[in-house]
Amino acid sequence: MTLLEDIQSAAVDAKSDLGTLLRKCKLLGARLGSQPLEDWLVWESNGYPDHVTVPDYRVWSLQVKGTFVGPLGSGLKTLPVPLACIPERSREHFQRYECRQSIAFVEAMLAKVGDGRIKVDTGDLALTLGEDVYEHQNCIEAWAIFPTGQLVELLNAVRNRILDFALAVLKEAPEAGELASTAPTTLEEARVTQIFNTIVNGGSANLVGTSNSSKIVFNVATGDFSSLECVLLENGVLEEDTEELRMALESEKTMKEGFGPKVSGWIGKMMSKAAEGVWNIGLEAAGKLLRETITKYYGL
Repeated sequence: MTLLEDIQSAAVDAKSDLGTLLRKCKLLGARLGSQPLEDWLVWESNGYPDHVTVPDYRVWSLQVKGTFVGPLGSGLKTLPVPLACIPERSREHFQRYECRQSIAFVEAMLAKVGDGRIKVDTGDLALTLGEDVYEHQNCIEAWAIFPTGQLVELLNAVRNRILDFALAVLKEAPEAGELASTAPTTLEEARVTQIFNTIVNGGSANLVGTSNSSKIVFNVATGDFSSLECVLLENGVLEEDTEELRMALESEKTMKEGFGPKVSGWIGKMMSKAAEGVWNIGLEAAGKLLRETITKYYGL
């Protein structure tokens, strides 16, 4: 069995160790002489440095939650914090969280957490939010989470790219990577890099979620709920949810320093649905859709 065939076999086997597969690919990369391929394998194995742009399958949105306290002992626990409520200077981190950890670290995290959710530190976000999320409620704790399914898909993305790359090279040069090979079909470094860029960098996997990259035109007229409802329904919001929003908007007719508690609560509910996959749209796209359509409804 050639090295390429060995890599192909291991990539197909979902039970094979991904770390071992990456090491085999490192050996192949060294023999093929493609620096971009070697760099990618090193970064997947050891983690991505801060100065390196991570691939799209390592980028996704986070769901922010918080604990709030108010007057007379009132309080709200584990409530979603809409991205629209997060200051713009900090919002991008939660809209585009970059997973830079090594494959070994990701696998260990999955083994530890199982089917739960991964918690991400938010620094002093709670202090920044203050009372800007829910009326008369002060944020005393904030954290961000994402489902472990994102990490599962990350591992699948790496395995699939390795398999596709190995198959493409195998098709053009079956003996590529073999030390004793004198076959005239051995690939040139430039061709290996071209295949790598097409399959690995140009792959279609995008873990940010459905519609995040889509351009959505929001045709919403001020105070016209029917136009708002039409846009929401076209983007997968359930009719029962739009009815709940209608009642919230009727009780909070104006928008001063942010959405009122009922509208904010509704947005938080919808963001939770997006994060859990109940509403088939990515978190970033969901945040943009809700924030911009409701703001247009208010005439701002």
